[in-house]
Amino acid sequence: MPRIRSSSRLSSFLPAELRRPLLAGAGVFVAAWSFVSFLPAYGDWLFGDVRFYDNWANMMSNHLVPYRDFNLEYPPGALPMFLVPVYLRKLAGYYSTYYFWFRIELLVVGLLVLLAMAYALAHLGASRRRAYAALCFAGTGPVLLGPDALARFDYWPALLAVAAVAALVARRPMLACGLAAAGTAAKVYPAVLIPLALIELWRRHGRRAAAKGLSLALAVVGAITVPFVIVAPHGLSWALHRQLNRPLQVESLGAVFFGAAHQIAGVHLHVVESAGSDNLVGSGPHLAGTLSSVLTLLAPLAVYALYARSEGTREELATASVAAVTAYVAFSKVFSPQYLVWLIPLVPLVGGRRGLRASALLFVIVGMTQIWSPYRYGDYHTMHTAWLIWLAFARDLLVLVLLAVLAWPSGRNANELDSVRPAVV
Repeated sequence: MPRIRSSSRLSSFLPAELRRPLLAGAGVFVAAWSFVSFLPAYGDWLFGDVRFYDNWANMMSNHLVPYRDFNLEYPPGALPMFLVPVYLRKLAGYYSTYYFWFRIELLVVGLLVLLAMAYALAHLGASRRRAYAALCFAGTGPVLLGPDALARFDYWPALLAVAAVAALVARRPMLACGLAAAGTAAKVYPAVLIPLALIELWRRHGRRAAAKGLSLALAVVGAITVPFVIVAPHGLSWALHRQLNRPLQVESLGAVFFGAAHQIAGVHLHVVESAGSDNLVGSGPHLAGTLSSVLTLLAPLAVYALYARSEGTREELATASVAAVTAYVAFSKVFSPQYLVWLIPLVPLVGGRRGLRASALLFVIVGMTQIWSPYRYGDYHTMHTAWLIWLAFARDLLVLVLLAVLAWPSGRNANELDSVRPAVV
């Protein structure tokens, strides 16, 4: 069966066999982006957090310093995504609104996500059919998730994360350390990829190389955050405290168990709006939030341990990377719908029947999420609408199933599915 050649034989950034799958995925993404951006039925739901980005960006463009002159909860690596639409609009003669140019920015970032995926697939030796399937699946992201995909900046950390995974499977773990660290400075979760890069450095180049990789990661995070530590230490510490001490968000795994208990046994729930989300408060939810934080640390550690015992193939490395991010999403005490943007470009990188099962599960998970968010979120977050609570409960359990599919050790060849796929000529 024809296969995409490995990186040692590439005459350019991508092999010729991969260009059509990439163009197909890009076409699907542009169509999905256009459908969500311009369909009138979606219009009222595209503001999301962008209204905050607009406000912060205008303050920054007027020379106010984030964290010092106004409070901002996101890490400094997110700031470019907020600010760029202001200047794009200015270059266009102030045509349209900040919201339009923010979506244009997401269009560009989303296409770069697909490019990073294609690079990863090239180094994974994926067949053309697998490449078509992976890239077109990822291209449907805006339609699968709906307005939440284009009303948040999460395609930016998703780009840095998938680029880090691409660097890992290309056997460039030092570059992966830098990219994952940049992602960490944008939205924290890409940090779960850094230990895998360090394992690769230790395994292939020794302890000193791993120390250099860790130093590089710390240097990248420091270069992005230290200037703000210097000029606005109190504001940055406020943002860090706000994120670390967030209560149990109503869509998280821990919260949906309380929702189920409320429906079955009438357990009293107290929902409050704080830290930018709707959360459960009380002694029980507080304990569940603490447990979630612990599991968010321990679950990726289990993934690292399993990978360290593996043969370390490119497919195993890609699967471990996706499993680590999925573990973070599954057990986090906050599970906002846009977090699924992180998984949409990663899960399709997994090969074989494992990858097919994982992608099918992700398709169902994302589709279930759009049923209540954003359209019926007002009914859901009160935790009184029974069918929505059970839907969220089932969704979160399916995320655990997805994690199990990705992390469960298997002696089968990760490329086995390619052997039953007809060649694309």
